[in-house]
Amino acid sequence: MAKQSFDAHRELAYLEDRHRNLKQQVATLDRRAILTPDEQRAAVDLKKQKLATKDAISALRAKYPD
Repeated sequence: MAKQSFDAHRELAYLEDRHRNLKQQVATLDRRAILTPDEQRAAVDLKKQKLATKDAISALRAKYPD
């Protein structure tokens, strides 16, 4: 049981770090006045990844509450 808790904590830390990095990347693109079509697609993809990561964080927290 303790190993599962440790693994969940480690995965949560990874997901939170990933979410923070994705948020920074999205913010960087959002600060630009004009985006190329490739940058627009990248921004959409980053936002989808960010949302999926946030969902994974929520699911993990629900599965292993404090």
